[in-house]
Amino acid sequence: MLNRIFFAISLLSSASLGVAQDTTVTPEAVIQSGFSDSPQTLPRNLVTLGTEDIQGAAQPSLDGILENIPGVDARQRGPWGAQTDLSIRGGTFEQVALWVDGIRWSAPHTGHHLLNLPIDPEDIQQIRVIRGGGGSLGSGGVTGGIILHAGPGFENGTRVSVEGGSYSWNRIRASHDWGNNQVRHRISASQASTDGFKNNTDLTMSRVRYSGRASTDFGLWNWSLGHLSSAFGAQDFYTANFPEQFEQVKLWQGQLTWTHTAGDWTWEGGVHHRNHQDRFELFREGEGFYAADTSGQLVSANGPAPSWYQGANLHRSSTTGARGLARFVSSAGESLMSFDVRREGIVSNRLGTEEFGKSGDSPYTLGDQRVNLDVSAGHLFQWNRLTLRGLAAWNLNSATDQPRFVPEASMSLRIDDSGRAVAFASARRSVRMPSFTDLYYTVGGAQGSQDLLPEQADHLEMGYRLSTDLASGHRLVLSQHIFHRWGSNLIDWVRFNGSAITEATNLREVHFSGQELSLSTRATNDDQHMRHMTIGLTFVNTDETSGGFESNYVLDVLNTKVDALIRYRIARTCDVDLRWSAQDRNGGYFDPVLNEEVEFEPVQWLGATVHWSPTSLPVALHLRVDNALDVRFVDIGNVDQPGRWVRAGLTWSPKKED
Repeated sequence: MLNRIFFAISLLSSASLGVAQDTTVTPEAVIQSGFSDSPQTLPRNLVTLGTEDIQGAAQPSLDGILENIPGVDARQRGPWGAQTDLSIRGGTFEQVALWVDGIRWSAPHTGHHLLNLPIDPEDIQQIRVIRGGGGSLGSGGVTGGIILHAGPGFENGTRVSVEGGSYSWNRIRASHDWGNNQVRHRISASQASTDGFKNNTDLTMSRVRYSGRASTDFGLWNWSLGHLSSAFGAQDFYTANFPEQFEQVKLWQGQLTWTHTAGDWTWEGGVHHRNHQDRFELFREGEGFYAADTSGQLVSANGPAPSWYQGANLHRSSTTGARGLARFVSSAGESLMSFDVRREGIVSNRLGTEEFGKSGDSPYTLGDQRVNLDVSAGHLFQWNRLTLRGLAAWNLNSATDQPRFVPEASMSLRIDDSGRAVAFASARRSVRMPSFTDLYYTVGGAQGSQDLLPEQADHLEMGYRLSTDLASGHRLVLSQHIFHRWGSNLIDWVRFNGSAITEATNLREVHFSGQELSLSTRATNDDQHMRHMTIGLTFVNTDETSGGFESNYVLDVLNTKVDALIRYRIARTCDVDLRWSAQDRNGGYFDPVLNEEVEFEPVQWLGATVHWSPTSLPVALHLRVDNALDVRFVDIGNVDQPGRWVRAGLTWSPKKED
């Protein structure tokens, strides 16, 4: 039945969530279920990064920008964007929703690949991070979401940048913007590589993307096409028992979104397709690693691969979907209806059943597919300084027996007329289906389970937000958020004591509680040397410990995280960024060398970036130092992070076209 619904909606809909109409404002439909709320009064913990913040980070990948946001845990397997497990508020990497230009992206194969994006940070105009899950983020947004706006620029011209650094790091990128007020285009491409900081940590990555925007009498249209290719040494990525792993991924993405307002009605829609290919070698093949002997057995200098190893894991997953929303404004407030439908599928030589696999000579002999439908209806009512919001949403998946009710209810109260002081509270529910890896992966001591139940979480949150303009020419913002999350049937990969098998299983009930504190100042004019300063503190606790078993994900909670950022303007053409972070993580990991469980150690690191943009030349220079204290640490068990590393780059922007 769901397949018929999917087909019908795909034909009738021109698709999804609305798109941004300028470089600084993301559609409110993305932020809070389609309601045209002001971000300042939202009953959610919302962090917004603009172009200045994104470009100032001088990072080659999105994960490097997100890691400094309070409440966000970017567990990197190398800092160059090879692979990052992103979590929010103590959740897992499978529990974060990703929205790109009004479209919900998903990674049904595994959340390890969620941040495999064909988008350079230079293409991103705005990042919004929602801390706290809910049905408004769609199924899978259990603990929060990341919202990106990456349309074309508003000025014609070409930009070329080059960068080099430690560990033979090099990167080159070029982009070109053209068009007029009605139609805009951008095409960009980048290539990056490094030899790595130790054996088998090399990386080669390329991205190509085209995006466009058109304003017509029939609404605002946005579209994009993108491709990512990445290959990297995956040293100890998934298991330390077989260190010389290797992975290669390729991704193709395309989408079209539309929004139109006529009188009291606003219509939004979108269609999208995402194709992801993954090749994973438990024993890396190639010069200096493993090669097949005359019998076909993989052999290296360290000896042969185990006889049970049957070669690389091959996976090809795809997502095709459509989304639509209608919003009506009246004297009674705002009413809306929305849907999001997508078909998720995979073909593989490891995951799925023969029913959905390919026949003949294809290596993809196994597979699976499912259709996910999210529908919702809601209303916003405002009376004086009080705003009430309610959302009734249902999730239906072809792999389950019955729909699941995922409601939201929230309120916000403006304490003063200006809206500079706001208090809020909310209650929400969120759900997630098991990934195809959770269900089927059975290789080298890992055991998935087709009996896994969907995850569910119930949330309570309350907080306040205060802001004021200082005589020094800065805006001061103070916020505090307190939250509690009841998780049931959370999916984890665990190793029971005495067992050599890591199993996918449902943890019955796990409760999370915590709070987030943030104090920031931002200059309100160009005369101030202190441009921006933020201090953020995050505390998360769980009521469970891994007694009798080793938890790989759910219980490795980032208990404490402190982030500080200072951006100071030395001269009109020179800025300096200082970043400091301290982290203390719950749990531990099994070290095969020591043959014992090792607890995660607290860690702190310091980074600095210098930007110089001489007005007399069409160039900009930057110098960035990461992990300046040369700290040795791990984000994920047995996966070492590099020590101090330095990058320097130049961006050339010739005179803009008229």
